[in-house]
Amino acid sequence: MAGPVPVYVVLPASVLARSPSSQDGVDPSTERRHRFFGCELIQEAGVLLRLPQVVMATAQTLLQRFYYRKSLRQFDAFRVAISCLFLAAKVEERPKRIKDVLSVFYAMFRRRKWKRTVVPHQLVDLDGATYSQWRMWLIMVERQVLIDMGFSVYNVTEHPHKYVLYYVKVLDGSSKLAQQAWGYINDSLRSDLCVRYSAQVIACAAIFLASRFLGVALPENPPWYSLFGVDKRQLYAVSVAIMELYKQEKIEWLEPLTETNPFAVDDHPVEEQAVVETNEEACASNEKIKSGKEISPQEPSSFEAHFDISNINYLEAME
Repeated sequence: MAGPVPVYVVLPASVLARSPSSQDGVDPSTERRHRFFGCELIQEAGVLLRLPQVVMATAQTLLQRFYYRKSLRQFDAFRVAISCLFLAAKVEERPKRIKDVLSVFYAMFRRRKWKRTVVPHQLVDLDGATYSQWRMWLIMVERQVLIDMGFSVYNVTEHPHKYVLYYVKVLDGSSKLAQQAWGYINDSLRSDLCVRYSAQVIACAAIFLASRFLGVALPENPPWYSLFGVDKRQLYAVSVAIMELYKQEKIEWLEPLTETNPFAVDDHPVEEQAVVETNEEACASNEKIKSGKEISPQEPSSFEAHFDISNINYLEAME
């Protein structure tokens, strides 16, 4: 009888070379957009649910790992994002009720897809077919994530956050440097860097980018990152990948790539239209719901327009 499927914090090259989505004909650019979209949903929902950043980091890592097991043709990013956040909250001992998680994602769904916002007490009809359907989706996908992780969700996530503060302290860096690096780590979770490189490498890349942004000099002889077992090639590769994320346009909604689109029909009753606002009005009244603007309840987003994209050329020239 076959043994359990092995799990790795950093996935082997044989797995990274060809994802299930690419085997199903999804081009790399489209796959990256859907992964990015799912991670953005997790971050926004986590902020609205007042979850600590570690929960969103775990959820985003689970999503990235999951799509090296399953294809976007089978599981759409929206429903996977719901289940990964719900599961991650339990893993990090900050559980949320299914009702609360679904209410937040339902509000995000209406705003992103249908350009509507409902008043809080009408987010979800908890006795209706919509809630029952979404609850079934959450449970079904959560179980599939657990199966594909080998039920070892505690062993497949290692976050750079726990290293960056220690590294900055060793380098005698400032709290501002640590905060800026923390923001870059949060942003890096929109990509699959968390399964391609170790947490130590990502932490060093975040410190490198933060030092460049703040104009902070770090030891060069010997190179400071060598103290933490990171080589130059990996450092620059991760730094360039993080900077590439800032070229990504804001994504409001992506239709699923599954054979059947579960979100194709607007099933909201006509009388509900009386309590909805236009998207423009919602933008003015719901400042807290801004995708890509609020990365963490504690830290400012480094996605805001403060980093000159020309730094990518600098990084590439350094390789």
